[in-house]
Amino acid sequence: MIRSFVFAFGIALIGAGSASAQSPRTVAALDDLRAAAQGLTDEHLRQETLSGLQSRPCVRHRTGLTAADEQAILVTLRAEKLLPTPADAAEAERQRETIFPPLARGADCPVLPQAFEVAPGGNSGSHHDWPGGLVDHEGFNLRLALALADLYAAEGGVPVDHDALVGSVLWHDWAKALVLPFDADGNLPPEGPIAGAGAHHVLGLAESMARGLQPRMILTQACAHVAPVGEDRRKVEDWLRAAAIISRTEWTTSVVATRECLISNAADDNWIHAETSVHAADAALARLAPRFGHPVANGADYRIRLRNPALEVLGADRIRTLAETEGDDAVERALRDAGL
Repeated sequence: MIRSFVFAFGIALIGAGSASAQSPRTVAALDDLRAAAQGLTDEHLRQETLSGLQSRPCVRHRTGLTAADEQAILVTLRAEKLLPTPADAAEAERQRETIFPPLARGADCPVLPQAFEVAPGGNSGSHHDWPGGLVDHEGFNLRLALALADLYAAEGGVPVDHDALVGSVLWHDWAKALVLPFDADGNLPPEGPIAGAGAHHVLGLAESMARGLQPRMILTQACAHVAPVGEDRRKVEDWLRAAAIISRTEWTTSVVATRECLISNAADDNWIHAETSVHAADAALARLAPRFGHPVANGADYRIRLRNPALEVLGADRIRTLAETEGDDAVERALRDAGL
């Protein structure tokens, strides 16, 4: 029981933004991501992706950036209609913080504001919005993408570009660790938009560009939110243009709906199921809160000591399934068995 309590307490600290411990689920998911990166055949892509999956990696697109550079990027984004003209100084500052969220100081370059393995997979109330949720989300998307790739390869008789697909899954949501840091109360900040998409999407593309990754992989990464078919092609083009401006690089590759692009888009749809699950899990945890000493399912103590660690240890799907098939008592037993 002592080990369970220490483990639960360590997980609770993660909810407050500390990286002192991770659940076995989180550790296993991160190991899977790093193993997939190790299996990439292109040497540059493999090394950069392994670097990006470290605990506090360099944020390459922000290296050497000056205040003057930031202002020039903002001016260009607005001129290109990728950001609206701000109505006032407050809105201008919100835009600046969306494009250039705070970073931590590194030895050679700025680094993520939180450990990658601690980051959530979505904003508050969204899918995987708990510590370790990002690696959970990416791990599931990776398995789904590889399964779809096998189906596409069997159907067409031609293998799918493994590097483009796997690299895109590993990099697509990477910037959620940048834009969604937990605060001391276990809360998450709002995520602003860039070119009509959540900031993480475009900033992740900017990071891939700054690291000189393959254009085919970056295009596949850009397709995660929508496939470039019909009018949606313009959305993907805008995201890539915005990312090139932010990373101070050039993008000249044509935007087409490759097989890898379509698989990437389908694999990212796990968020729909996952968001339904987290809402159901939150409802179950709210019902159980008084049994764990939380009269109200709200506030920092509830989030840090029950809600966030419960979701990291068990996951939203497990909590939802237990509640729906065996009832709240089964959820309580599982939580107590985990040391909560």
